[in-house]
Amino acid sequence: MNLTLLTLGAAEPAWLVSGWKAVILLALLGVWAWIVSTIYDKDAARFYFKRRQWNLVHVGVATLALCVGLFTPIFWIALPLMALVLLADLGVYYVMRNKDHRVPAEARWSLNFAKQVSAGAEERSKRRKLSKSEVELSGPKGVMPPPEEGTPEYEVRLIAEGFLTAALESRAVRFDVAPASESSYAVSLVVDGVRQTGDTIPSQQAVAAIDYLRALSGMEVGERRKRQSKEFTIARTGVRHGVRLVSQGVPGGLRITGTIDPDKQVLRTLDEIGLLEGQEKELRRIIDEQKGVVLLAAPPGSGRTSTMYAILRTHDAYTSNVQTLEIEPESYIDGVRHNVFDPKVDGAEFSTTVRSLLRRDPDVLAVSETPDPETAQEIARADHDRTRTYLNIRAETALQAVQIYAKAVGDANIAAKSLHGVVAFRLLRRLCPNCKAAYQPTPEMLKKLGMPDKVQQLHRKGGQVLIKNKPEICPVCNGGGYFGQDGCFEVHAIDAETRPHIAKGNFGALRDAFRKRREPSIQESALRKAMEGITSVEEVVRISTSPGGAKPKPKAPAASGAE
Repeated sequence: MNLTLLTLGAAEPAWLVSGWKAVILLALLGVWAWIVSTIYDKDAARFYFKRRQWNLVHVGVATLALCVGLFTPIFWIALPLMALVLLADLGVYYVMRNKDHRVPAEARWSLNFAKQVSAGAEERSKRRKLSKSEVELSGPKGVMPPPEEGTPEYEVRLIAEGFLTAALESRAVRFDVAPASESSYAVSLVVDGVRQTGDTIPSQQAVAAIDYLRALSGMEVGERRKRQSKEFTIARTGVRHGVRLVSQGVPGGLRITGTIDPDKQVLRTLDEIGLLEGQEKELRRIIDEQKGVVLLAAPPGSGRTSTMYAILRTHDAYTSNVQTLEIEPESYIDGVRHNVFDPKVDGAEFSTTVRSLLRRDPDVLAVSETPDPETAQEIARADHDRTRTYLNIRAETALQAVQIYAKAVGDANIAAKSLHGVVAFRLLRRLCPNCKAAYQPTPEMLKKLGMPDKVQQLHRKGGQVLIKNKPEICPVCNGGGYFGQDGCFEVHAIDAETRPHIAKGNFGALRDAFRKRREPSIQESALRKAMEGITSVEEVVRISTSPGGAKPKPKAPAASGAE
């Protein structure tokens, strides 16, 4: 009995605990609750963890810890046990969130206090910058106000803004967000015609940001398979930019492509697209004929629309009937009738639409695509004395474009008779004028490139400039070494001398005829720009090589005498 009394005397159950001991227990629980509510819960919302399940776990752990603290007989044993239970809860979340694929490497927590403080300061600085960047997003329904700071919706807004600000700061004309794996999306930017990789974002965050931009632009957010195209605007630091957003379902999720200021990208005139002096004179002579077919040849993304619009602007659209047929016009030219082909309409055929337009006898018709042989056949058999037709063809060179056209028409004689010219072009990057570096080429290098011996100086990309005798990243090109793009062309008239070669399918003779006229090829035009310091030899090599790593060998059409 005495032993029992001693034990009861040593024990201090909840109803006998001193007031200051209860305060300590509640303070410990309060610190834990503050961490869970202000850090862990917001973190779970940010990375789309199962908040409800985690909150139930936290509540259960808190209940267990409180029971340990109140019902363990000896206070100085109860206190560390309670702390251990609460720390275990925090530790389990810490480990599991760091292992989760939705958490990028730079957002993972670290036990290195100095590193964690530095990362936190950097993250807060980044958020302050974003929240004060004066970014205004506007769609068809007006300005989209930012959500309340600290909410999951605010995190989504920041990610969506990140897509746009990254594109604007790097001078990108386009950005893409698409699935990279089962658990992540990748952002890429097209800067000066070259794709650059961007951030990788957990899938749930990326999809939420994608849907935010889709809703902003007025798309049907519930439609996740069909292609949708809408527009919105972004205002940043007082400058407003238009964005054309295209959304389409792809394997693994959604893909969006945003084009920055699409109308401004096609505003160049004929003397601004990069033609050499002799080429511009020859092209204007071809334009002035105002009859027959002129092929405009380039790979996708090489300025086909810009070149087509620049040529159309040379025609007086107020005194003549100038029309286009396009799937999605990049801009609208005053006086020009832009006909839009909608492939989603039942029974719609591109070639039939071309035939219908040609029967109206326009003075000029520009066709943005050659999706099938029937389109080329309709154009080849039109009245070429009454209509000048510009036909866009996906080809690497002028010779390849003629071969593709002749094969599509199916009759080499008809194809030859209809053709009056072919213009092929590629885009190359211009060296940054602020940091490009001059060097003296060796005689062996000049010989290999086919440049004359008199060339004393070439230029390569820099990327850095000296500021107070200290190398710094060039503020103009952001260290890339290039700034803007220029066109490289080959321009050939098709006349009585060259037409028979096409009719016979003798494309080797056609190539020789172009050379005999001393009309520069795309590569020769690019080399001239390198000699003038506009671009680098490395850039000439890049555009002279096909994506496969070698110059393409187009198949000749089935015709007698083909080489």
